Amino acid sequence: MEKKVFGVLPTGEEVHTYTLCNADASVTIMTRGATIVDFTAFGVSIVGGFDDLETYLADTSHQGAIIGRVANRIGGAQFTMDGKTYHVPKNNIGKHCLHGGRGFDYRMFTVKDVTENSISLCYTAEDREEGFPSRLHLTVTYTLVGASLRIDYLAKPDGKTPIILTNHAYFNLDGFGGTVLDHTIQLYADTYTELDDELIPTGKRLAVQGTLYDLNTPTRLGDRIQGAFTGYDVYFQANPHTFATFDGKRLGLLAEVDNGKLKLQTYTDQPGAQLYTANTMGKGPDFKGGVKKINYGAFCIETHTEPNCISRGEEWYDAGDTYTQTTVYTVSKL
Repeated sequence: MEKKVFGVLPTGEEVHTYTLCNADASVTIMTRGATIVDFTAFGVSIVGGFDDLETYLADTSHQGAIIGRVANRIGGAQFTMDGKTYHVPKNNIGKHCLHGGRGFDYRMFTVKDVTENSISLCYTAEDREEGFPSRLHLTVTYTLVGASLRIDYLAKPDGKTPIILTNHAYFNLDGFGGTVLDHTIQLYADTYTELDDELIPTGKRLAVQGTLYDLNTPTRLGDRIQGAFTGYDVYFQANPHTFATFDGKRLGLLAEVDNGKLKLQTYTDQPGAQLYTANTMGKGPDFKGGVKKINYGAFCIETHTEPNCISRGEEWYDAGDTYTQTTVYTVSKL
């Protein structure tokens, strides 16, 4: 494990990175946002990130960060819980809340524990932070075994509050600089969440069969993303056919993506994931090494519960409850 000073916040607080390394892979985690700065597998840097803290502070694309208190969108930037309406930031087209406003990716985490192959980071969100009720105590643990990166989430509230967490890593199995349109994806799902024109769920789940959203067989992304179809930014309900056990925890295989050289498999205990193909990523600061951001230059598989489900009373947790999640990204050579 290697620890470095990555930069200094305007407040004067130092931000550190910790790098876990083995013969197959390495991962670098930053204390701001508990962010994956780099994930290198078999010599290829497959997760987007920046060279310095200042660039992270200027960027708004959530690269590699932990997202919360509620990931994805909250329609109308409000929700009603036990008869009381809570208002949260309107940071998405001036109407809706996206990724918790200035959420956990903007916050400083404290390192709780570091071992040879893992790091645990903690953050306490205060009551009414970004409008959400109750204090929330969060621990995120990254574990690197071979070329598998495991993310474990543990959150405990002091009172009733919604919780939906994820990581917003942007992947490109070629490294960065080109698009992922030549990547092949297989995503095991029978339904997806219908969205309105502003990407807010309508309340319907639609069958993928016979649509552009049927990715149950290996599909080249560029064969779908063309013409009037400008890319994926949608939530799929998982229907895994294969399971694997990671340190005693059984997880379903949600998706497999490959570029003919490397394969990334996503295992999770979550009911689904948002697939995003970086449709509008071609803006903002450059990636590491001066690599330009481009549209379709990456893909995200953000594992969590269904977007906006807190508006129908789901994913609410009270004092004494515990939120947990485990997702594993496994890389192998082809």
